[in-house]
Amino acid sequence: MANITDYIEWRGDIDFYTSPFNEIDAVILCQIIYLNFEGLIPSEFLEKGPTLKDIAEYFRTAPDKDNRSDTGALINRKTAELFLKAANSNRFSKIEASGFINKIDLEEEEQFAAAVFRIRRPNTNAVNTNAVTPYAEAPSTENPDICVVYRGTDDTLIGWKEDFNLGYKTTVPAQKDALDYLESAASFFGGRISIAGHSKGGNLAIYSAVNAQPQIQKRMARVYNNDGPGFSEDFFKTEKYLAVRDKISSYFPQLSIVGMLFCHDTGYTTVESDNKGLYQHDPFNWHTQALSFVREKDTTEQSKFISSTVNQWIQELPSGERETFIEAIFSVLSSTKARTNSELGSNKLGAAKTMLMSFTKLSPQTRSTIGKVIQLLFKVSLSNIETAGISAALGLKN
Repeated sequence: MANITDYIEWRGDIDFYTSPFNEIDAVILCQIIYLNFEGLIPSEFLEKGPTLKDIAEYFRTAPDKDNRSDTGALINRKTAELFLKAANSNRFSKIEASGFINKIDLEEEEQFAAAVFRIRRPNTNAVNTNAVTPYAEAPSTENPDICVVYRGTDDTLIGWKEDFNLGYKTTVPAQKDALDYLESAASFFGGRISIAGHSKGGNLAIYSAVNAQPQIQKRMARVYNNDGPGFSEDFFKTEKYLAVRDKISSYFPQLSIVGMLFCHDTGYTTVESDNKGLYQHDPFNWHTQALSFVREKDTTEQSKFISSTVNQWIQELPSGERETFIEAIFSVLSSTKARTNSELGSNKLGAAKTMLMSFTKLSPQTRSTIGKVIQLLFKVSLSNIETAGISAALGLKN
């Protein structure tokens, strides 16, 4: 089946004037933001920033291109290729980018990155003689003027730590920075705003949209959440959320694991996907057609089993035990001195020995808590298997 790379090949010659910005365009920008654009996309907001075509030229010839292209162990290594293909297309080449930020704060346990992509409105008085197909109607007003894009969890262990902190904290630093970033971008740029993110970036997109000032919310065109983890059940009952609910579009692969963490609102879209398990989290494995993702009726039984088990486990754990468990796990990981998943995986044997030694040094009380947490997970898993049936729980039937 076709994917986001095929989409660029099919639709790359068609500009946004002819065919408006859509969910696939949004997820392509979400994938691109995983690359290292420091020094290539200006850190300040600009009225006229460099185009993706210009940025791609610098990226392609940069002496550190290989390092910039290295997205780590968990992000698809074809991301740089996707960016260069998009930047060379008529559709994406003229998009301007500015306001790039890439923040890693070990003390605050934060990983945050974002950029603004500007889609210029065409001169509606001009005749588009290069259009692939004649305009069937008046030029579209559906395009946002800017799209604020948040990066999801990258290769850093601190990024993963912040994700786990969502399990017991009301807010995490990246959410606060996402809101500040959106409000700053909205203050600088006029016009309609779309917001997008993949994985944790999707969570940030929703959080910032919901908590933005009403005057900014009125300017929002669409909020794109691509397999991002959810929030507490109460979050979806707030007036702030209800004010933008109709502008939020959430997309999850058939076997969603990351995205189905915590609570979600109803009405999300399930995307036909391939590959196994966690690999479906990768947008390269999502099936596309001309203007949208290929839809499925719902997530798989295996996805439902995993999400219900993990979410029930989290809910039944006292907040203090959740915190103890998460802090202990990451203290063991940090004992390896690795800062990224790639570094951790490059010396698996040595890392395993170090982590085992670190685990034995944990206090008896902490080890006891970890044991109780794991025991509860097994208990919830067995209970859900009995409820759902073994074959359904294991995804043997759909």
